[in-house]
Amino acid sequence: MMSYFEVWSQKRKAEDRVSIIVSVAFANAFMILSLILFLVVPKAALPLPYVLTALGNGFGAASIVLVSRTVFAKDPAKHYNFIFLASMSSTIFLNRLLYGEWYTREAEKQGGNVCLGRNCVMMPLIFLLVLSFTAFLSAAYFDWHYRRFSRVVLEERRRLKERAGEGLLAVETP
Repeated sequence: MMSYFEVWSQKRKAEDRVSIIVSVAFANAFMILSLILFLVVPKAALPLPYVLTALGNGFGAASIVLVSRTVFAKDPAKHYNFIFLASMSSTIFLNRLLYGEWYTREAEKQGGNVCLGRNCVMMPLIFLLVLSFTAFLSAAYFDWHYRRFSRVVLEERRRLKERAGEGLLAVETP
């Protein structure tokens, strides 16, 4: 899906392209929707949030590659590795420190090693929902700034082309 979005956007003129940064917001939107559904749907409907989570993860992985190549074109590898390291670290820490500790505490309240019920996952999912919402806001802010920067660069390019067409940038050789 992301490759279709990229091709659709990149085949347009630079002035008409959709910012690739918006793909980060797609990933966040899918994750927010899936977390809300995990909290409210009955057991029989749980495959839907799993599918949305898979789509969100796919959009997120593709966004890391596309955004780092687009925004940080001079040295995408360094930025890609930093972004990937942050994703990997957060997965480890959130699973171990947030979900694992909460699940263990709730299981002990129930008198065993296994926790049954929504209360076992409610707090970690709400915490991740809040994090996803702040990530969505951050992506929107980043997209807004990148679009503003792109407009300035495209306007400068347009002015330079006009001046070149008028012969104002031509260099006379003796």
